[in-house]
Amino acid sequence: MQEISQFDDLSDFLASCVNKIKSSYPRFSSLQLAKRLDIPNSTFDRISKKEVQKPSFNYALKIVQEACEEDSVQSFIKKHYPNMYEDFTKVYSGNEDVPFVSPEAEAYFRDPTTYEIMLMATTEIGLSRTVAKEEFGRKGLVILEKLIAEDILSEKDGIVSTSGPINANQSTVHKLFSNLIEMNYDVDSFGEKENWLSLQYKSANAEYVLPKLLEVYRNANSEIRAIFNSPDANGSDIVWAGMVMDTLTKRNEGNTGVLQ
Repeated sequence: MQEISQFDDLSDFLASCVNKIKSSYPRFSSLQLAKRLDIPNSTFDRISKKEVQKPSFNYALKIVQEACEEDSVQSFIKKHYPNMYEDFTKVYSGNEDVPFVSPEAEAYFRDPTTYEIMLMATTEIGLSRTVAKEEFGRKGLVILEKLIAEDILSEKDGIVSTSGPINANQSTVHKLFSNLIEMNYDVDSFGEKENWLSLQYKSANAEYVLPKLLEVYRNANSEIRAIFNSPDANGSDIVWAGMVMDTLTKRNEGNTGVLQ
């Protein structure tokens, strides 16, 4: 296990993590490992050679997730990306220590053919084979068996689930959100069903607007979490809610976002 306390320098720690990953997959080339982690090969190579002093948070997190135990992942964020850790604790007060899912599991959250099964199985009620067959047919059962066989999900008393709440990195949340918007938002029922989708934009001073919008979104996210956590919210319907904001073009501002 990689011990973050042994490394004061971020580039040294990440290079050590890359070496551990390479030793864990001796038959994989650097290109294959980079693809597995969804990191550009050139970036992965430069990190392994200590040529990047402070990589993108999302790239660094993927490497540490693959190489380290969960407690080291949390320590890594707190030590080397304190702004991210502070944002995370603000948005998810009391949940900052929730573990990240494995890179293998994240791939299934991103996949358009499996994300719905992953969502259903990782809720409090889990997913039974009966429901999987009703919702997804025989193909759904095959996928569910594969996820159990690969230890992505576990089964107990006929219910397939995970052991508790989970976190995922930003790229996985981004893809999952895109899947939900594209395939699960009921456009035809807007105005008849209690669903909602809106978009506002204008030319503005981003340095003034973004911090204020971020605070609004943080507060709204806390309120949404409180609603979901209410005892009155318990049920079998899978309800999803998401929020997003950004500038139209990329700005070189470093890592100022939250994990999800």
